[in-house]
Amino acid sequence: MATLKQPQLGQTILALRQEKKITQEELVDRCNVSVRTIQRIEAGEVTPRDSTLKIILESLDYDFNQIQDRSQKKRRLDMLNVAWVMGTIYFLTGIAETFLDFYRFEIDLPIYYSWTYTSVKLIILATYIFFMFGFVEIGKIHKNAFLKISAILMLGSMSIMEFYDIITLFSNFSEEEFLLVKGIEGVVFAGIDIAFGVALFKLASELGNLSRIAGILQILAGLCFLSFVLGFIGLFILLPATILQIMLIYKVFDRLKAAQ
Repeated sequence: MATLKQPQLGQTILALRQEKKITQEELVDRCNVSVRTIQRIEAGEVTPRDSTLKIILESLDYDFNQIQDRSQKKRRLDMLNVAWVMGTIYFLTGIAETFLDFYRFEIDLPIYYSWTYTSVKLIILATYIFFMFGFVEIGKIHKNAFLKISAILMLGSMSIMEFYDIITLFSNFSEEEFLLVKGIEGVVFAGIDIAFGVALFKLASELGNLSRIAGILQILAGLCFLSFVLGFIGLFILLPATILQIMLIYKVFDRLKAAQ
């Protein structure tokens, strides 16, 4: 019956009890469960049996479906909140990444450059994971499988590109070879950018012009990458596109929060 896990289950029961302004002792009288058991459940120390959970929830005038829906909303809010924050960090770290990429083939780089470069690339990837999972969550909310799939593909392409940058840093790649492969990457993964843009554009009916404009910019960036010679312009287009995507996730987060 129960799919919620500790400590989330205990926190939810505690919140329900406090909303009803019921003490633990009063809850004990209502459901005939020991105070120690209630304390351990709310503290997340034990997971109650289904029968015990059913009694507790009935005593709080809630059924399991209600508590499950409440938990799902909280999880989505937490995910979206993390996603837009991580998206912001990703965007700001990307500025530092640009400078590091620019100086990558300079002579007499400081000895700490390689590890700084690697650290920034890993931060980029880590924050991008949370950022894209925000769109996976939006896809679930709006029952848009295309958005979920394209966001996961975006994450996959980013992972390949970032690891390529790190690996080649410690290899004997020339600047020309590196840039050639980067251009080929752009062409190969351009279709994913375009698909992601289309998915965002199609959300405009639910999320308005913010989603439409973000989608158009993402599509334009993908088309630039696809042309190969305009790839550098595509990078500049991604700047406002990313800002709008962060704003879009925050908009969905704020809307769900207000609906609670």
